[in-house]
Amino acid sequence: MIEEIKKTIDAMTTDEMKQRLTEYMAADQQLIPRPVAVEVRPSVANSSRCRYDVLFINENGQETEVKFHDRYSRLVYIYTLLHPQGYQRRMAAANNYKELQQLYSLLYFKDSDALVKTVESTDFDHFFSHYIAQSRNAIRQATPHASDFAIDRPQSHDGKVLIPFVAQGGTVILASSLRNQMSNL
Repeated sequence: MIEEIKKTIDAMTTDEMKQRLTEYMAADQQLIPRPVAVEVRPSVANSSRCRYDVLFINENGQETEVKFHDRYSRLVYIYTLLHPQGYQRRMAAANNYKELQQLYSLLYFKDSDALVKTVESTDFDHFFSHYIAQSRNAIRQATPHASDFAIDRPQSHDGKVLIPFVAQGGTVILASSLRNQMSNL
């Protein structure tokens, strides 16, 4: 196979080689601009899915929306963004999931009874693990640089659930209504 590649290259003109090299480099994941900020802002689409969008802002100013496939993975991701230095799972479960319930109501403009029913029907640890995994999938689909922007394994951080980019002082831009919520948490 290597010989075939060499023969193909030898038969190409300089312009053909430049064109092929450009195509390969355009597909190179390492050359895709890195996100430099995470933003949570009111959704421009008037939909019942969620009142807020999560976006990555790249070095070149381009915005990439994270497409969460369910409410709870978005909830857990935004909850984690609101805790830059991380948190223990038991903190999220405290007072009958009070903080999660408040954030759920803010994000979806709905009563949080469905959240509590889901958590209690599956066991909190299973619920949390499952939706952290779902949020990681959404982050991976949004950027090839997902490792710093996805919720990391708690074992790597003394049991704390956190997003490395945020914990290291990365830029997080929150809608004012979420900032106000954060101050109440």
